[in-house]
Formats: sequence, structure tokens, C-alpha cells
Amino acid sequence: MAIVSSGFILFDFCLILGAVFLAVLVYFKHSYRYWKAKGVPYLEPTFPIGNDEYYFTKSATFAGEAKAWYNQLKARGHKFGGAWSYSRKALVLVDPDYIRDVLTRDFHYFANRDMFVNEKFDREGSHLFNLTNDQPLRQKLTPTFTSGKMKMMFASVMQCCDLLVQHLEKNAETGEDIHSREALSSFTIDVIGSVAFGVDCNSFSKEESEFQKYGKLFFRPNFLDYIRLLFLKSFPDLARKLRLKLGNTRRTKFFRDMVKQTIDHRLKFNVTRPDFLQLLINMNFENNGKEVLSFDQIVANTILFFVAGFDTSSTAMNFALFELARNSDLQERARQEVLKVIETHDGKITYEGLQEMTYVKQVLDESMRMYPPLSTLSRVCTKDYELRDTDIVIEKGTSVVISTLGLGRDPEYFPDPDRFDPDRFSAEEKAKRHPYVHIPFGEGPRNCIGLRFGVMQSKIGLARILSKFRLSVSLKTKLPITLDKKFFLLKENETIFLKAEKL
Repeated sequence: MAIVSSGFILFDFCLILGAVFLAVLVYFKHSYRYWKAKGVPYLEPTFPIGNDEYYFTKSATFAGEAKAWYNQLKARGHKFGGAWSYSRKALVLVDPDYIRDVLTRDFHYFANRDMFVNEKFDREGSHLFNLTNDQPLRQKLTPTFTSGKMKMMFASVMQCCDLLVQHLEKNAETGEDIHSREALSSFTIDVIGSVAFGVDCNSFSKEESEFQKYGKLFFRPNFLDYIRLLFLKSFPDLARKLRLKLGNTRRTKFFRDMVKQTIDHRLKFNVTRPDFLQLLINMNFENNGKEVLSFDQIVANTILFFVAGFDTSSTAMNFALFELARNSDLQERARQEVLKVIETHDGKITYEGLQEMTYVKQVLDESMRMYPPLSTLSRVCTKDYELRDTDIVIEKGTSVVISTLGLGRDPEYFPDPDRFDPDRFSAEEKAKRHPYVHIPFGEGPRNCIGLRFGVMQSKIGLARILSKFRLSVSLKTKLPITLDKKFFLLKENETIFLKAEKL
């Protein structure tokens, strides 16, 4: 009887499994007819991965595959087209006029990023980047990123950069190779630790701090993290009912506790620091004690400051230094600008002087063209929208994808796109191009609120290094450098090693 019973259980299980498979098959087949039925040009999908190149890896974020979609649609002469990541449909924009419509002109139809957020049960994840309606919070936070506030935080960034310079000096003296990304990541961790959390990290010391340990966990997702992300993005409503979160509780708890301890200490002992956290604390006191930002909002947006400011800036500087190291003439031109500006400001790098370093800014822009830290932008249609000059209606809930990597490597806008040429971003050359083909920080009402800080931090790092060292690419670096496009934050597959020579 036991054997017979087991047989029936196995038979039932097989029936259920078969039914589930058929249901999924029917669902996918129906989904894959979507763009054809709407008369939208599309890329032919393959069951069950759609047009996804990376299978069960990191592609649940519309990352590197978006560039391939862009290239294929562009080659066919389309201004836009449909694609699928598994069963998720996406409208891929190619023409910059449509990109401008979505990001700016018709922003109210595309106000939300294509990011999962469970606002009710994920307090630390409900920050400016993820929120479905960010305008009230954005209005509160915008004053923290004015020129005056940037100038206030300038000294803290410069102080953190002292440790980076000391690290490079040691390597220059010993002739040791510099692990470029690691060194620049240590610098940006120190900056964010100081400016966002009021913590002196000294990430260049041999012992890894708790801040470094938990901070790096944000950028070291494991296989289960990718599976969870795929589930959250594919079945968001079910995920919210199950109270699932985007973030890892262990990571966010550490930062939540740190923010609470720091705020309690400052209030108890009347301590103030010129940093982002202090600006958030001051908001409530400047309004007669009326709560402008809740503690949860302070925690969430301090974590966002860390995540957004850490890897993006280190990536931009990493590739900028790599390209300057292998283009000595461009490196010397940037150096001479830095030294000239320093000379006119009493031998110092000042906040005002930083604004005068226009060629250094061009170097940074060219780096972000070739290697945009955020390789893809995505939005969600919030109400039915008719594409301009067509009779095609984009339905509410549809994802819209923009490949910043595809735009930046498009020879129509940037001839010889694999050549590093900062002169592409001179005022004269920029005036010749469509303004929406270079959008590393996004555009429109939902662009990156911290772009001023990111640019300031990166320019300080580049200026300090160029004024002290001559760089070259180490023989240890395996060329050519290829890109790991599978995650939405761009990285190189090969490790970049540099050599530094003191001037």
C-alpha cells in the first residue's frame, strides 16, 4: 500500500508540475505576441529567456542586454522597438527625441523608475531613487545639494583625498602596482563614510572596518540575490503581498544602527559636522522642531547617498585614469590645466578653482560616455501614452528602457566611438549634438539629485592625482579591457593596474 500511495503522490506531483509548465508556456507565448499585436517593431524572442543574453544571472535589471537591443534596433533603422527579458516586456528607445519626451517633456507619464520597492514593509529601501512618487521628498532634499552645501562639504572630501595621495606616494616610492579600482573605491568609501555618516573610515589601512565590510556587501550580490531580484521584478504585486524587500536586512540594519547612534551622539553632546547627515538633522530644527524628514527617511536616503556615491564615482575615475594613463599627451594637457588653476589660487585646489578646470570635466564626461557607471536608465509608464507621430499607445505598467552605453558608443553621435577624446565635450562640440545622447546622470525632473556632489568628488580625485603623479598602465594589466555589462553598475572584467611616478 505504501508503494501504491507513493506512486499516486508521484503521479499527482508530475501532473501538477506539468500543469504549471503548460500555464507558464501559455503565459510566455501570449506575452511574446504582445509587440506584434500592437504593431511595434520588435526583436524576436526565444522561450523562455526572451531577448536576454545572460540567462539566470544579473540581467533582471535591464542592464547590459539593453545595449545589444539598442544596437539591433538601430541597425534596422528603428527609432524604438519591443524586447523581452524572460516574460517582461520592455519598450527600448533609440531616437533621442523620444528619449527627451520620456525623460522630460512628457515626464508626468513616466515619473517612476523601473525599480521594485515595498514602501510599506521596506523602510530602508524607500528612498529617493526607488519611490514611486519622489517629488515631495525630492523637494525636501534638493536644498542639501546646492552650491553652498557642496562648498561646505568640499573640505571633508579634500581631507579624505589626502589618504589616497599618501597611498599612491607609497606605491610610487616602492614601484608597486596600483590596483586602480580598489584604491579609488577606498577613497570614495572614505568620502561617503565621512560626508554621509560622519565616520572616519581610513579605508587604506590594512584592517577592514565594519563600515567597509558592510558597505562592500551592497556591491557583492550573491546568486540568491539575483534570483530574488528576478522574482521581485517579474512578480512585483505578489512580492509585496509576501512582504519581500529589495535590500538585504543584515546590510541595512548595520547602517540603520550607525545613523541612530550618530544622531543620538550629536544631539546629546551638541556636536555638528559639515556633512550630509547634519544637513538632514538640521532640517527638522530649522522648522521649529516640526518633522520635515522622519528617521526612516533619513536612514533610507543616507544609505542611498552611500550606494549612489560610492561605486559610480569610483567607476568614473577608474576609467578616466586608465585612459589618461595610456594617452600621455591627454594626461599632460589635463595636468597643465590643473597646475595652472592651482597657481592662480595661492597654490591650492579650491572649490572655486575646481569650477575652472574645464578640461578635467571634459575628461570625466568622455570617461562616462565610453564607460557610463549606470549603463541603463529605465522608467515605467504610469498611464496610457501615445508615442508622438504614431498611433501606438504604450500601456500603463510598460517598462521603457534607455541604453546610456548604447548611446555613448553610437558612431552617429560620436565618430570613432572607441577612441578616448575629451575634446568631444568642448562647448563647441557639445553644441553640435543632440543634448540627450549623453545622459550619464539621467535627465529631467528625476535626474540624479546628487550629480553635483558626484562630479565634485571625482574632479577632486583626478585633480589631486594629476598634480602629484605621472601615470602609466602597468604591464600587469591584461589588454584590451572588456566590460562586464551583466549588472546595472558597469565594471571591467580585467583588473586595471597602474604605475605612479612622483612629479
